[in-house]
Amino acid sequence: PNPFPPPSGGADAGSGRIAASPAAMFKSILSKVGFGELPSSFGFAVGEKVDLPFQWHWDLHKGQKKSDGSVVSVFVCGKKDLDSQQVAAAKNAVQMAKTLRHTRIVRALDSIEVDSGFYLVTEPVMPLLSGQAADRDEREPAVWGLYEALEGLAFLHQSGLTHGLFGPSAILVTPRGDYRLGVFDLCRKDADAAALLMQRRRCSVGLIGWPDPPAYLQESGAPTVGVDLWGVALLAAYIFGAAKASRPGADFRPDMARAAQDLPPELRKRFPELVKPGPLKGRSPVAELLELPFFQQHSSVRIMSFLGSLHIKSIEEKDAFFEALPKLLESSPQTLQTRQVLPELLEAQKFPGQEAAQVLPAILKIGIRLKDDEFKDKVAPLVAQLFSSPDRAIRFRLLSSLGEMIDLLDDRLINDKIFPECVNGFTDSSGPIREATVKSLIFFVPRLQAKTVEGRVVKLLVKMMQDPEASIRTNAVICSGRISVHLPPAIANQTLAAVLAAGFKDPFAPCRSATLKTLLATCALFTTEELANRMMPGVCQRLVDPDPGVSQS
Repeated sequence: PNPFPPPSGGADAGSGRIAASPAAMFKSILSKVGFGELPSSFGFAVGEKVDLPFQWHWDLHKGQKKSDGSVVSVFVCGKKDLDSQQVAAAKNAVQMAKTLRHTRIVRALDSIEVDSGFYLVTEPVMPLLSGQAADRDEREPAVWGLYEALEGLAFLHQSGLTHGLFGPSAILVTPRGDYRLGVFDLCRKDADAAALLMQRRRCSVGLIGWPDPPAYLQESGAPTVGVDLWGVALLAAYIFGAAKASRPGADFRPDMARAAQDLPPELRKRFPELVKPGPLKGRSPVAELLELPFFQQHSSVRIMSFLGSLHIKSIEEKDAFFEALPKLLESSPQTLQTRQVLPELLEAQKFPGQEAAQVLPAILKIGIRLKDDEFKDKVAPLVAQLFSSPDRAIRFRLLSSLGEMIDLLDDRLINDKIFPECVNGFTDSSGPIREATVKSLIFFVPRLQAKTVEGRVVKLLVKMMQDPEASIRTNAVICSGRISVHLPPAIANQTLAAVLAAGFKDPFAPCRSATLKTLLATCALFTTEELANRMMPGVCQRLVDPDPGVSQS
């Protein structure tokens, strides 16, 4: 039913006015909040407002691109309650965001100014202090994020610009967890320190209990970019302090007097200069920070910087990097691995050449740390695809890592796509592939359908006792014992009898020893008569085995 039914006769009896339709009323509401002024040609739809834990003259809205539905962020600044300087600052923020182009600067997609205010459309982001930014390790400081923010600021300084509002409130975070520099209300060339500090109080984010830039930044001798350098100190204090306190977000209030205690030694030495900078004499303190060994040797920075320039690296550099990558990942935050490193690696493995085999160990190392649904969505399809690869290096890596990821793969994928490709490994001309395939049965058999195990696996396992490689025959014996608990008793009895009979006579001493140990572990599967008539003759012959280790077994 229509919630706004027109009165009798279609007109308002008291005034003679035609009753408004629901569509007209909705349009009127949009006009009051400003959205109704957006022309139909504007290529983006403005969605719900995002709640932020601080006061700001910019509102953040979720949005969509009309042509393809892709997600964007829409920053809206109403003019109604702003003075002329604040309006000018908002206009400057839009112009600078559209003009600046750098990988660490938030990417502006479009903007429009209407009578009621400004609209700035960017890539999807959330303010660092919102508490809704991308997942991050609470006790792991975002060193790579700090490095990204400093790279963005260094770009501004090299271009002769002062940001004016640099600090935690100027950092926007992408869904993937990358830090982007934004909030360019006061960004300009030839800025005056005193004017910046005055305008900062009017244009900055309202954070209760947070420190303000000290007045000495406007004294003679202090550099114009001093307010930015103080912002660097504040950002570092926030990133390391909030991580130590496990309390990220606007509720964490850095204490600049004690903040240096939470910083790594190298940054601690630079902290006083950032808080109270003197004449620079042509130096660029932010660029100098980026060159510190703390950053250049940090695992997160090394990994992400290399992956970001992978396309220009030589084959030798790639080989060395991917060889060392699994070790580097051990000292990197888990969220960085899953949100940022993994997407880069999934792209890298598509490159022509040997990258797939090189990248795979790191992908699997990260993949096993994902939640089940994330693994199935991001990594499992790649695993199934690569099992069919003719590249032996890839197949060997997958088989060797199967134990770590088998629980993350669903039964249907294993039975329909992965194991049918693995069967070819039993007859591969490469000994290591055949051996890895035999070992993989320990993990495959509990997940395979009964008809597959009884119809194919046991026959292949018995056949492997004729393999020319002694280590493969030995592993076939061990594997037959390990999988016996997952077989029907009759099938297990039959398979073990055939494997053990061959194992007792094998020319390779470790294989004979493994046969004795396997029998000891599985003897409950045989009747007393079977043990006496079929197994004991082989055992007795091994009492006088020429190898002392076998006779001892």
